[in-house]
Amino acid sequence: MSSGDEVPTTLVASSSFVREGLTSFLSGTRFRVAGATASEMESGSADDAPRLILASLDDAASVDSARALRAARADSILVIFGRADAPTTLPRDLCLMAQAVLDRDIGRDTLVKVLDAVMSGVTVQSANLFSWMIERPRTAPEPLSGSQQIIVAGVEDPEEPPCHPLSSRELNVLRCLADGASNKVIALKFDLAEATVKIHVKNILRKLKTQNRTQAAIWAREHGIYPK
Repeated sequence: MSSGDEVPTTLVASSSFVREGLTSFLSGTRFRVAGATASEMESGSADDAPRLILASLDDAASVDSARALRAARADSILVIFGRADAPTTLPRDLCLMAQAVLDRDIGRDTLVKVLDAVMSGVTVQSANLFSWMIERPRTAPEPLSGSQQIIVAGVEDPEEPPCHPLSSRELNVLRCLADGASNKVIALKFDLAEATVKIHVKNILRKLKTQNRTQAAIWAREHGIYPK
């Protein structure tokens, strides 16, 4: 699927506040909120079956709904939101089948970039939420065939700067990447040659073990590194 294709998206959340917030976040993006339910899909009556399921698992009802939707639409992509301060409340079976497990406090720009990455076959897991499974390697989820798996670490203590292997110049370039800036814009901002910026970007991707600019931007925002 190309980055411009529309993606019918269903929201699972017991809280109307969360549903309205996600709907607002997705407004103007290619992720179009559709209202297909599990019963509609099982009966074949859904006109717009979802390609993407976003599930905020706050209670038993939302968990049951997510399971039913995923069972009815096995080819859909599942993204789960949970609380970073209570990771073990997430159901293991759904986490194992999800393409992304994210902190529900994720920002709009980061969320859209994560969803774009997920639709391209990448699996993304927030280490803050998924550490309880990472500590058990035998039960950790396997990436989809041919896909790239990213463990995205969050900042444990907002008072402490995140650890990273980047130089100060690379950190500034990474901030620009997180803001969606092109190499040309970065070069003008720091009075550098575009070739030099390309080298910095290449080094950033290598050091962060990311595959592209989008993944680096996701890493930056999950680590609290934002444009200045």
